[in-house]
Amino acid sequence: MLKQRFITGVAVIAAMILGLQAATFARGGDSKKTATFTVRIENIASKDGIAAQDGSRYPFALSPGFFGVTDSRNVIFKDGKKASAALEAQAEDGDPGLLLKKLLTSLGTLYSGVFTTPVGGDKPSPIFPGGAFEFKFTAGEGKRLDLTTMYGQSNDLFYAPKTAIDLFDAKGNPLSGDITDRFVLWDAGTEVNEAPGIGPNQGPRQKAPNTGTTENGVVRLVKDGFTYPEIRDVLRITITAK
Repeated sequence: MLKQRFITGVAVIAAMILGLQAATFARGGDSKKTATFTVRIENIASKDGIAAQDGSRYPFALSPGFFGVTDSRNVIFKDGKKASAALEAQAEDGDPGLLLKKLLTSLGTLYSGVFTTPVGGDKPSPIFPGGAFEFKFTAGEGKRLDLTTMYGQSNDLFYAPKTAIDLFDAKGNPLSGDITDRFVLWDAGTEVNEAPGIGPNQGPRQKAPNTGTTENGVVRLVKDGFTYPEIRDVLRITITAK
């Protein structure tokens, strides 16, 4: 069973922000229209697991994550640039707490927060097949959503959109529907990749957080020769506006 080593510190952060309570900034009054959005992140992978390189199977898991509502196209990271220590903690250990601290007062951010406790759960945990995270926020026209969650049995891989997602269209209509196709699998470039699901320096097998071989690379789309499931086979992200 996948252990929870890669969510070190999440319980403390969850308490700090009272679960999913978002931090509100004064710049929110500019927009002409606002809406309240609910985002749902579901693990739809097979309970039979994902085939590993050695023929074994491992459970697909998604870590607690960070979200930011922003004016920027790239609030969490930039493709081709070195990952921050905060992103490293998210990508290697599934801990979004440093991202929250780092970006809480960033210029242009209206709301930010973490999602840590699965729907129906009572404590921070990854989500396994059949599980889901949910969070809510209010935003106005011109705002965008950025979000990240770790690929649980990897060294430093995470899901995030290529650029932050527009929450309103050109006519002022709020975004609703399935947004899974906006997300891709990224490599943080901070730790050398091992075969997913069996690497000794991955969540359920590593001796402690942040113990893999340092890579000294940059954030990029994952391309390491290993096989990963198609996103739509394991993950569904939807957004609903009211």
